[in-house]
Amino acid sequence: MLHDWNINKDRVTLVPRDSGANMVKGMRLAELPDLSCTAHSLQLVVNDGLSSQRAVTDIIAIIKKCATHFHHSILAKQRLKDIQKNLGLPQYNLVQAVPTRWNSTLHMLQRALEQKHALNIYAGEHGGFAYPIAYQWDIVSNLVETLIPIEEVTLEVSSNSASASCIIPCLAVLKMLLQDGGPSTQGIGTLMQAMRESLIKCFSKLEDMKSVVLACLLDPCYKNHAFSSDITLSKAKEWLNEDVESAAKQSSQQEHAATEEAIMEVTAAEVVSDEEEAAAEESGTHESDRRTTKRQRREDEETSCIHRIDEMFSSLPGPHTGEPLAKVSLDDELQLYLKEPVIDRRKEDPLQ
Repeated sequence: MLHDWNINKDRVTLVPRDSGANMVKGMRLAELPDLSCTAHSLQLVVNDGLSSQRAVTDIIAIIKKCATHFHHSILAKQRLKDIQKNLGLPQYNLVQAVPTRWNSTLHMLQRALEQKHALNIYAGEHGGFAYPIAYQWDIVSNLVETLIPIEEVTLEVSSNSASASCIIPCLAVLKMLLQDGGPSTQGIGTLMQAMRESLIKCFSKLEDMKSVVLACLLDPCYKNHAFSSDITLSKAKEWLNEDVESAAKQSSQQEHAATEEAIMEVTAAEVVSDEEEAAAEESGTHESDRRTTKRQRREDEETSCIHRIDEMFSSLPGPHTGEPLAKVSLDDELQLYLKEPVIDRRKEDPLQ
């Protein structure tokens, strides 16, 4: 596709992708910089947790059957609305989870917990209707309380204004959330442990990725405060120095190319001048005209020589002074930047 659209691979900064093995290999074969979609990876982490504990999977299956029951029967749906009206509950339908979005499972559990009393009354009227029992409702409550903050993090990394800079901070927050214990984790301890292990496994090499680390460092909302160690900051500084040196080298090459182009233009102008002089001689131009032409050519040669020397002098400082000055300036600027307080990520725009 890049070839068809005549796009140089050097212009591709990053290719976001999912974690499928075919996509990973495709980017490797194409030799393009790539990054796994963080929201997709979080989907896998949460799914690993939800499927790790039998009690949780049983409860989710029961509530799915409840939602399916009301979706397939107009009479059942109408009766549920009557019960909701009598109890003063919101007259909402139950939510059905879909496998492609884990937070749909959270919304399903939230809605079922909200309509708990209505479901209990309906089940009392219809003996064959299966619904969660008392201890299972407690697990649902703890599960909802645990998953809500995780959904907030998922929405943070998948919003239309999100950038790669928020990945490391969001994962640091997730690790803190999954490490917290307390009453809200009773009955779902296995799930929490599985999610912690899956999170570490999926994002174990994240702080080795240049694009993600530099994005976080250069975002004034986070800087280096979300890094897990000082080693990551050291690597970020090395990567910044490499980028600045590469930019200085590229600038020097461009200046050199511009100098050579100017020299070629001057040489071409001299050739044209010589040809014009020869044509003038052949046509029998008067001697005075030839002297004037020679004088003009001599002046042009002197001017072009001065111009060429000026170009050479201008190109001298590039390769010798550009890189060291840029490196010193970068270190100073980075230290000043890191000492400044971070900005409020809710109220201020890091791009501004």
